[in-house]
Amino acid sequence: MVSVGDNVAVTEYNDYVARVNLILGIGSGKKGYGVAMANTGQAVAGTTEITAAQWAGLRTDINLIHSHQLNTTTSIGEINSGNIIGADESNVGTGSTVLRDNPTDTFTIVNPDSNKGVNDFGPTLPAIEADPETVHAGHLSVESKITPATSGATYVASWSGTLTAEVKITFAGGYTCKDNSGASVTATNDDHRRHFFNTGGEIRFSSAMANGTGTKSADWTAMLTNTGTITLKNSATTTTGTATVGSGFGNEDLTTSYQTVAQKFGSDVLYAENNFKVEAKLDGSGNIIFKFNWIDADTGDPGTDEAVDGDVNLTMSQVRATGPITILDPTYTFQQNIQ
Repeated sequence: MVSVGDNVAVTEYNDYVARVNLILGIGSGKKGYGVAMANTGQAVAGTTEITAAQWAGLRTDINLIHSHQLNTTTSIGEINSGNIIGADESNVGTGSTVLRDNPTDTFTIVNPDSNKGVNDFGPTLPAIEADPETVHAGHLSVESKITPATSGATYVASWSGTLTAEVKITFAGGYTCKDNSGASVTATNDDHRRHFFNTGGEIRFSSAMANGTGTKSADWTAMLTNTGTITLKNSATTTTGTATVGSGFGNEDLTTSYQTVAQKFGSDVLYAENNFKVEAKLDGSGNIIFKFNWIDADTGDPGTDEAVDGDVNLTMSQVRATGPITILDPTYTFQQNIQ
């Protein structure tokens, strides 16, 4: 906080910038949205002034975060070039005059706006720092990425043993954002993936079987239906069904080795060994590879084991931030079709 009549310390302004940039810029871990921000970065130590443009850019960035998270903006007034910026107020509109009291050598801002002072900035930050992963639902879009009609997403022959498929989600990066100090940096694949999830991104998938006959195919149909839709989030995995998922396992836990994301076993006692298992890993460059396994482990209870004759398919979709912060759309490609 700055007192009336005092100068703003560069360290105070720079603290505001660093806190905002950590959320909005390149960030690290679960912080960072990957935005090319409006603020011009931290002021150089020893500078004699912080310009209206710098304050205006900082206000724009704070309002962008508030809008993304809470669907509101702050009450900080618009800072215009020429404004006399005070501790608790600044000129209304584009005003630029003050009155000086010669005996006391104090200044009074003409036509003051009490929402445009330096001290109006700091109190807006705790709300957006409390949980940077907060996002208003209206700023997210659900987007279909793979459907049963997608090439490689359906298997129509009878089968025994194991079917597998691999899907790679590529986070291309390559866009420009800023670090905590305000310096421009280029986002890597890893950064893009973090920004996708940090802004509310999710990856969803499900599997189904159609046109099956016999008790084994019926159990597979029920198993896949009861698996539900699996959703991988930043710090958790959920399901709309009864699959076993790692409730505390999310994007941030992925490594370059496959880990089980979800698994569902058959319900008929004769086919209880059969299961649908989904694994995921990073490819070493920040992209995610999902491996889907339809495992027909039954060997006959008793007698000869019959084949599965239903058509197996895969569906994938995503949730992505699309406004006011828009995240670059990742691409989904089959590394291996269902086979």
